[in-house]
Amino acid sequence: MKDAVVLIQRKKLVVRLSLGLLSVLTLAGCSWFSAEPSRVENPVVRGVDYVGMTVSNLERSSVLYQKAADLTPSDITQIDSHPVVNSLVGRDGAKAKSRLLTSVNAQLKLTEFAQPDAKAANTPHLEVYGPGIAHVCYQVAKHTHTYETFLANGATPIGDPEMIHLNPKNPVYYAYAHDPDHILFEVEHVDVQALELPTPPKNEYRIRHVSLATTDMDRSVDFYSHLLETKDPRRAGSLIKLSGEKLDKIAGQKDAAIEMAWFQIRNLELEIIQYHSPQPTPLNAPRPFDALGYNSVVFDVTDLAAAKALLLEAGGTMVSDARPMDGGYILYGRDLDGNLLGFQKSADGSPYSSQQFADNGI
Repeated sequence: MKDAVVLIQRKKLVVRLSLGLLSVLTLAGCSWFSAEPSRVENPVVRGVDYVGMTVSNLERSSVLYQKAADLTPSDITQIDSHPVVNSLVGRDGAKAKSRLLTSVNAQLKLTEFAQPDAKAANTPHLEVYGPGIAHVCYQVAKHTHTYETFLANGATPIGDPEMIHLNPKNPVYYAYAHDPDHILFEVEHVDVQALELPTPPKNEYRIRHVSLATTDMDRSVDFYSHLLETKDPRRAGSLIKLSGEKLDKIAGQKDAAIEMAWFQIRNLELEIIQYHSPQPTPLNAPRPFDALGYNSVVFDVTDLAAAKALLLEAGGTMVSDARPMDGGYILYGRDLDGNLLGFQKSADGSPYSSQQFADNGI
């Protein structure tokens, strides 16, 4: 009987190790190149204008991301009681300063508020498992030493301090870290030489994706499939959850188990991730716009009324109707996890528009 129990335990261990290896190989499929899901021709959402971030020190954050991720800063814009910003923070007289940090394919909009209110100041930092706008991923050539540059300039790893090589057949190394404001980001180092490409990628740095951590993967995939007019996004972990020691080292969690999906929105990829272990707790209320962290994802749209209709048809909610901002018009809504989404129609040549980016940076 004892021998039979030992045999059963060994078989369970083999199965667990095999599933862990399969999970690692599947997760490592997030590499330099990726197939795009099927989208309708001329979709309403034609790109991502920017990912918004609230920071405590605009200059410090600008220097960090410029040095490490090769982002180019714009001039600083002073904000003094702008109606759109007032509505987002829920009070009149909001004062702030902001700037764009631009890569070859996408950009961030950083905002530092002069006086965040008490609720924002006391909002806990977002955990890796969310729910919320969890992280931005910087995918770079390995020889740029981007991850090491982040750490040398104030970032801290959330898991293993060394980058993790998930799959020997896929020359990509992964790490998660916090910037000085405890805002999470991901770095993917790609050993371009090991890819043995006929011609190397034209850019050594790009923003790979923005990641939304959800409490319900199927619900989120349905929502964004409708909003983005997309069919069959790439998915991983829907049948067997992705897990294993290497994932734990990246995420800084014990016994992490996840599934993921990806939508390519021309210039930037949208990643949806759900942690099944540890499980996130749904939010009672949305995170304040002026709390430190990612505050919004702003889409570039061809038609504001059509974008509003898609949002509502998908099950989202409205925050504000279209109003002028940054030389164009923008409306805001929320997805089913409460993430703030902007829908912006910009003037030709606007630095806030995704139309300045030719492609996704490969």
